[in-house]
Amino acid sequence: MPDPENPKYTLWKAQLEKEFASLNGELIVIGHSLGGSVLLKYLSEKSVKQSISGLFMIAAPYWGKDDDWQAGEYTLSEDFALKLPQVSQIFFYHSFNDEIVPFAHLGHYLEKLPQAVNRTFKGNDHYFNNGLPHLVDDIKGS
Repeated sequence: MPDPENPKYTLWKAQLEKEFASLNGELIVIGHSLGGSVLLKYLSEKSVKQSISGLFMIAAPYWGKDDDWQAGEYTLSEDFALKLPQVSQIFFYHSFNDEIVPFAHLGHYLEKLPQAVNRTFKGNDHYFNNGLPHLVDDIKGS
């Protein structure tokens, strides 16, 4: 993504538009951290032609709900869940003691997307440097 050390939604949105325009067929889409929240915002604001069989969000922050997480450019609309394209399966992955994105953010997403499957993990992983086997299994199953 453009300028990852100083991310801007408008730049990332433009990159997502290019990426989606170059893809055909059914997609599996994965977003991690800020990338996950940007992906959800993009999908709830733009129309994509592809069918999405799986949407996998890893440690995604929920902007605009908690005091420390206010950033208008990333904040989802109140009804974002109704604006998402048809997605066969949605999964969220989050550690109970994530040191970067508080665990409460997962709850904010699940309030809006109660049909989503959530996978929670003990510990403080945010980057999952040792892998995320549940993600692999879920992708294989989608």
